[in-house]
Amino acid sequence: MKSCIGLWCCACLFLFAGPERASAQDARIYEPAAAWETPELVSAPEGSLLFSDPVTRHCRNRSFYYTGLTRDGTIWIVQIFHWRYAWLDAWGVAIVVSDPDGRRFVHEGRISERDVVESKETLSIRFGGNRFENDGPLSRIVLRAGDFRCDLAMRPLLPPWIPGDGYAMLVGGDDIYLRKAVPIPLAETRGVLQVGTRTIPADGWSYADRSLIVAPPRGLSSSGCAFRVFGQQGSDGGEPWSITLLDYASIGGQEGQRIPMLQVAHGGQWILTSKSYRIAFGDLVRDAATSISYPRRIHLSAASRGYFLEGDFLLDRLIHTTDVFEHVPGLVRGVVSLFLESPILFRMAGHFAGTLTRPDGSVVSLRLAGQGEYFTVR
Repeated sequence: MKSCIGLWCCACLFLFAGPERASAQDARIYEPAAAWETPELVSAPEGSLLFSDPVTRHCRNRSFYYTGLTRDGTIWIVQIFHWRYAWLDAWGVAIVVSDPDGRRFVHEGRISERDVVESKETLSIRFGGNRFENDGPLSRIVLRAGDFRCDLAMRPLLPPWIPGDGYAMLVGGDDIYLRKAVPIPLAETRGVLQVGTRTIPADGWSYADRSLIVAPPRGLSSSGCAFRVFGQQGSDGGEPWSITLLDYASIGGQEGQRIPMLQVAHGGQWILTSKSYRIAFGDLVRDAATSISYPRRIHLSAASRGYFLEGDFLLDRLIHTTDVFEHVPGLVRGVVSLFLESPILFRMAGHFAGTLTRPDGSVVSLRLAGQGEYFTVR
């Protein structure tokens, strides 16, 4: 099965679906709001990160997302997902590697469900000789897929975090929801990436999150953007910075309902976490292959805990464009096309350039590199 990531993108679009749509004031998005003001007090024991919710009649999609930046500027993404609905039960993996010279590697493929061994007690997924799991204080990825190999060890600088209670409810019933957790808000990474005969030292920084979407296959589409950026600044003693933005918005009948999440960290210290911020898209460019416009600039401003962050995620290069329906297998395409418009996903390499004003009025200039995503429908 080619491009199983297509199934994951389709499943993401279910998160705004449902037979009854809630009004904006009825939606419960990562409550309580007070939890966002004290991220250092958030407790996320390992059991709360497993997402072992029972299977229901709805579509159920789980995503395990890892991304990082090496010190030489190479971006990597490794993602596993599990998509289940009625007779369809599919595991898949997506891998993206892009170096500063513009060379890229993209792999999207299926994992045989017979090979998957998933722990019900700890963060561990194994298939074949591959493994994604905790190894003492480290998180490990050992993976071989096509021409790609990696052996990565991530040492978290911050404990696991969840946004509010971790639940986003956009519709009337409690059986339709999105769950989000961040097992690794920021980590130092060691190891190697190998693409073909080329070996890349993976020393740098990384991030990981988990998602669970439970929703019926009904048509209300979404658009959104994300970026995860990392780096060190000259005056901060070598501690890495990271900014993570995940922002989804419904389009169509309930336009404007959003699931927002912003995190800013410096080494082992939370700077801010927020779901109240502003973003704006700029410098739109039309993609000839899909006839869809995507932004080359995402402006962000946020104020929380006495800090003020403002800046832009700027596109350095487009890594990969996925027109999901071109890659979804024929039989599955016939099913999902009944309730979805065609999803388009743009993966980008870029950097964030901006400033952080501290509560004491001092200002830190930030220039952090990483990857971004923009998705919509046509």
